[in-house]
Parts: sequence; C-alpha cells; structure tokens
Amino acid sequence: MPIQLRNKLFFFVVLFLIFPNIPRLLQLNFIGAFLGKDLSFYPILVGAFFSGYTFFKREELQIHKEERIFFIYIAAYVFILMLSFLHGLAIYPYYEAILTGPADQIEKLPLVQQFLLNKGIQVDTESLLKIWMFARPIKSFILETFWYFALPYLIFAWYRKDIHEGFSILTKAVFTAAVLVCGYNIIDFFYLSGSPIAENILCVLNPIVHDIKSNGTWWPPLLWKGQLRSLFAEPSYYGIFSAFAMPFLWYRFGQNQNAKSKIMLILIMFIFTYGLFLTKARTANVLFIGELILLIFFSLWKRQRQFLKRTFFIVAFSFITFAIATFSLSFMPGSPQGHSMGDGDETNTEMASYINDNLGSLTSKDKRSNRARFSMLEASIAIGKDYPILGVGKSLRNAYVPDYLSESGRADSEVQYWIKNQKEKGIMKSGFPALGEYSARFAETGILGLVIYLLPALFLAFQLIRRIILAGEQQERERCIFFFISLAGIMASGLGDNMSITCCYWILMGLGYALILSTYKKENHESA
Repeated sequence: MPIQLRNKLFFFVVLFLIFPNIPRLLQLNFIGAFLGKDLSFYPILVGAFFSGYTFFKREELQIHKEERIFFIYIAAYVFILMLSFLHGLAIYPYYEAILTGPADQIEKLPLVQQFLLNKGIQVDTESLLKIWMFARPIKSFILETFWYFALPYLIFAWYRKDIHEGFSILTKAVFTAAVLVCGYNIIDFFYLSGSPIAENILCVLNPIVHDIKSNGTWWPPLLWKGQLRSLFAEPSYYGIFSAFAMPFLWYRFGQNQNAKSKIMLILIMFIFTYGLFLTKARTANVLFIGELILLIFFSLWKRQRQFLKRTFFIVAFSFITFAIATFSLSFMPGSPQGHSMGDGDETNTEMASYINDNLGSLTSKDKRSNRARFSMLEASIAIGKDYPILGVGKSLRNAYVPDYLSESGRADSEVQYWIKNQKEKGIMKSGFPALGEYSARFAETGILGLVIYLLPALFLAFQLIRRIILAGEQQERERCIFFFISLAGIMASGLGDNMSITCCYWILMGLGYALILSTYKKENHESA
C-alpha cells in the first residue's frame, strides 16, 4: 500500500472517532459488529481492502514471530468464547419463555419448521429453537471477532516499522478532532445559555451527526437538556473520547512549537476541557481526574525538570478551567447553582455544588442514574458467580438479568422500563444494557473469557511501564507515558461502559504493540 494512502487512512480512522453513532442511512449494519454505526469503519474498510490486496500480491508470504503469537491468541480467544456459548445454550433455562412470549420475536421459526416438514424432516419446536439460537448470532459473533482483531492488526502492520510516523499522525488527528469538537462545543455553549438560534442550529445539525432516537427508544434525543454533549450521542461519550485524546493533547503541548501554535493549542485545550466539565458527566470527570493523577505520578517518579514544569502547568490550567466552568454554569438555565454575580464565596459554593452533584454522587446508589447502573452491575456479577468458569454464553445474559435483580433494583424506574420492554418485545428482541464491559463479560463468558479478553491490554500496559523505565531518550519515555495514560483511561471506562462505544481501545492496541515491539527491536539492535 502506498505510504501516503496509509497515513491518510489512519488519520481519518482516528479523526472519525468523534462520530460513533452516525445516522442510520450511513450505517453499515450488515457487518454485524460494533463498527457498523461508527464513521471510522469507512477508512478501516478501505485500508483493509488495500492491505489485503498488497498482502496476497506478494510472491513470498512471510509471517513474523509476533504475528504467529497473535494468530494463536485469536484461536484461543475464539475457542473459549465458542465453548462458553455452546455451554450457555446447553444450560439455557428460558426456551419455554421464548416460545410463549411475543410471536414476532421468532416469526421466521414457524416458517422454517413448516419448510422442514414439507421436506419430510420433523423437528420439535424447542430443538429447532436451540438450533435457531445458535445460528442466529453466529454471523454477528464471527464478524465481531474478526473486526475486534482486524483493526488493531491492521494498524500494527502499518506502523511496526514506522512507529514515529504512526504516533505523529495519531497526535495530528487527535488535535484535528479536538478542533471540530470545540467548534461544536461553542454552539452547545450558546444552547445551554438559552439561545434560541443555537437551539435551531442544533436541531438541524444533530440529525446529521447522530442516529436520533435509534431502535425506537428515546436515545439519543434531538437535544440534550442541561448537559453538553457536543458531537457525541451522550455526555459520557465525550468523557470516553476525552480519556483517549487528552493525554495526546498534553503530549503535543510539550513538543517544540512556535508561539503561535502554542497559543492555538492552549485555546483548543481550554475549550475542550471547559466543554468536558460542562458535560456534568461522572464518567468524564472521574476519567479526567484519574489521568491527571497518573500524570502527576509519572512526573514525580521521573523528576525531569521540563516534564515537572509541564505537569504543573497542566494541573493549574485544568483547575482554572474547572473554576471558570462551574462559575459559568450559574448563568445557564437549569443549573443547580442558580443565578449569581459570582463573587469569591459564591464561586466556591458553585464548585462545591458541582463536585457534590457529580463526584459525590458516585458514592450514593440512589443519586442520578446510579441505582440502574448498580443494579446491572450487581446482576451481572451475581450471574457470573453462579456460572464462574464459562458464564452463561455470549449474548445470552439478557434473559437471566430479571431473575438476578435486587428488590431495590426492581424499584428503579429505568430498570422497570427495561423489564417492561423485554416483556413486550420478547427476550430475543430486547434486553438490558451492559453498563460495564468487564462485569458483562464475566457474566457471559466467565473467568476464562474475561481473562483472555484482558490479557493483551495488561501485557501492553506492563510493556509500556517497562519501556518507561528503560527508555534512554526523554522523548521516547514521554511517548510511552502519555500512551499509557490514554490506555489506562480507556480501560477504566470499561468499568461503567461498553468498550465498543468507540474504536479508541482497538486503535491503542494496534499502535501500542507497534510501539513496544519497535522499541524492543531498537534495544536489541543497539545491544548487539
């Protein structure tokens, strides 16, 4: 593949991360995986086509050692998940509930049964349902597994011998994405301030950016009242993208730039961070604070003067931005702080109110959406405890959830809506949100499935720490530090959300392995 085409495709893969829920007209749902509604899939598809063509065009195909390990891992991953799924079908206790539920959830099943009878093949309904439940998700499972690993491998193959170029394109694309987010933020700022013009603009633009009220539900709404969401489907998604992007903006700030570029970057960082606080999303705030703590830790650990100065600036800059954001909320309709003139005492009160409403609410099960989230978390963990080795099977968790909900969980209005929706539409057509990647995987695939899913990320994190310790050059060390912070932020987001919301995780895995393996080769070469 031509290098220029490769670099442009990677640039757009990263840039399009800010469009994870494109309108249905543009979605490629036939692929059956998380990428179908993500705009990043388009450059990924083009890149996969050209890379595949180049690979098979070679006269001599060469598989490297690290690639062989990669393929062995994929085989083990698929084996464990298929074993878990077959085990789940064997123990599944809800076949009768499906058969006696709404007919339209299995509307094709009677037709298949009649067709078989016409051919002289007699199969009882329950047995046919088991076959149906195996065949139905198999396409989705195969495609999902393929894209889970195709994307990181694609990026790894592109930049394993050119990691400096890959990292440079990543930071450029992140900066460009931040600029676009900031532009949309400004419209959202005016909307939250009560501007009817801004509201009208968003009513026109949002359906172009989002799949509004997808799958017959309320989410995502045309307008999000009281919270900034920018280009994302909901405010928490802003926080997840920020967890990925912010460390690379911090890294870019430390690079040699002229004064004009530096001022531009500071302005973008301000609008981006200001918008993050205006999301008022717990996910966004917790991930941001966690990454700041990691940055402080690494700067104190290494005690490099320039790095320490930059960290001090970023921390101070973040606090000032937070103070400005909480102060401005008092002038926005619906703000819990109310309108004020903003003297010193009132500013402190506004900051305290923000902290209590967003961070303080994390410790209470009954504040905001905590009850629903805790209920799903508790139910998933309880299911996993009853089926600890292999879980209940991929995509089979939904039917179990109502039986594992606590009494307080069932009393929550949001949970009641999910239960009602499942009863009306049936187990095969409706379910419960995971609201936690790791707890859901524990319930569906057990300890074995969870461990094999986490193994590549944990190994990458370990190797990045090792490179930070052994790196001979400050630039190389910083590259690994900020990459690690971004990876840690995205991994932490999996505690309360689905990792497939964006492609951030898979991009980090692909470029991360290119980074650690290229460093490894360089060290071996020097020692030799």
